[in-house]
Parts: sequence; structure tokens; C-alpha cells
Amino acid sequence: MIKAEKNKWFNHMFHLYTKHWLLKRSFYRIHIRGCLPTSKEPLLLVANHSNWWDGLIAFYLSMSVCKHDCYAMMSEDGLIAFPFFKKLGAFSVNPAKPRSLVQSMTYATDLLHQNKAIWVFPQGEEEHLEKRPLQLHDGTSYLLERVPHAHLIPITFYYTFLHNQRAELFIDIGRDLTPTMKSFNKKEKTIKLESHLTEQLNSQREAIITESTEDYQVLLYGQKTVSEWFSAMTTNIRKG
Repeated sequence: MIKAEKNKWFNHMFHLYTKHWLLKRSFYRIHIRGCLPTSKEPLLLVANHSNWWDGLIAFYLSMSVCKHDCYAMMSEDGLIAFPFFKKLGAFSVNPAKPRSLVQSMTYATDLLHQNKAIWVFPQGEEEHLEKRPLQLHDGTSYLLERVPHAHLIPITFYYTFLHNQRAELFIDIGRDLTPTMKSFNKKEKTIKLESHLTEQLNSQREAIITESTEDYQVLLYGQKTVSEWFSAMTTNIRKG
């Protein structure tokens, strides 16, 4: 099991790189709806996992909107391939190695008892955004049973093209599910979370398709597109 080795300076510099180079160049806009709890109690931030961007978006949200000290579960193979993620708060998980898995769950439990926030992608691997049903592993429920006062926050990421050159991202932060989980066992908790995350993602998709996104706020504006530069040049020429 590979533990996190967070570095404050590295986090700051990587956040600037992520925001101003990666995200602004790649997305037209990033939208967000909802907010995270501001209490000092621990957070389990549970999100769907559809592509390469998810981990970087989680890091960006950790630095820009979350008031907690954030960590993230990452596949052991991924962390070996990209060890610098340890400095951002990533620690490994490998379900194929029972001993390592127990160590990862114990490590995550300790972090939650220190009132940290942990990002979890319970699908375990990237699945197509439109694949249904979402199938989740039991790790999140395991942690919630050991830290029952943690806030369980479902977060859905939906990537799409609308009317612009570059893609847009919609982030939906759902309500705390912990109060609804108290009477369920571990497996039932997973089924409940699976159902809620699927429903939230489907609802988000429908709102985007019908362009009923007035509840979202723009979290990040990307750089101007080629069409916007061209329109601005045309306008200036006409004025001149």
C-alpha cells in the first residue's frame, strides 16, 4: 500500500498549472451546482468515474471549493505510474491484494477520524459516461460503517459538448446521504448509494439535454475559442 505524501508547495503550483493551463485550455466552461458541507466533520466525496479528467477535476475542486484537507483513493497501478500524485494526497488501493486492501481501508479510516475529506470513485475503474447501471464496490460503505459520522456526499460529473468549440463540464454536488444510511447494513448501503448516484447522474443528463441548467453557476471560464476570436476580429474590422 502506498501512502500519501502531501506537499503544500507542490499542491499550490500544480493547482495553478491545472487551472490556468489544463482546464482553461481544454474546457469552454465548468459549471457547478450545490455546495459541500463547511463543518469540520469528515467527508466522503463519492463520484462517478468516466474518464481521465475525473482525478484532476477532484483535485481542482479540493483546492478551489472544499474547506477540508483532501485526499483521494487511486489505483495502485496508476500511482506507481504517476508517483507525483502522492504529493497531491493520493494513496493506493488494490482490491486484488487482500492485505493491501485492508491497509488502504485502515489508512482511509484514520484520515476520516482526523476529519479529512476523501475522494472515492467506487466504480473502481473508468466506465463510459452513459453505461448503466452504475456498479459500485463496497469500499465506501465499509468506511461509512467505521466512521458513521462522516458526511457522504454524492457528486456527479457530466462532460458534454453544447454550442461551442470545446467541451463543457457540469458538476452536481448532491445532498448528504449519511442520515438515510443509518439503518442499512454494508451491502444495503452500497445498493442505496448506487441507486442514488445513478439517479442523480440521469437527472443531471436530462437537465443538460433540455438546457435546464439555470441552477448551475460557472465555476471556471475557459480561454476564448477560435470562433470567438474570429467574431471579435470581424467586429473590430467593421468598426474600423
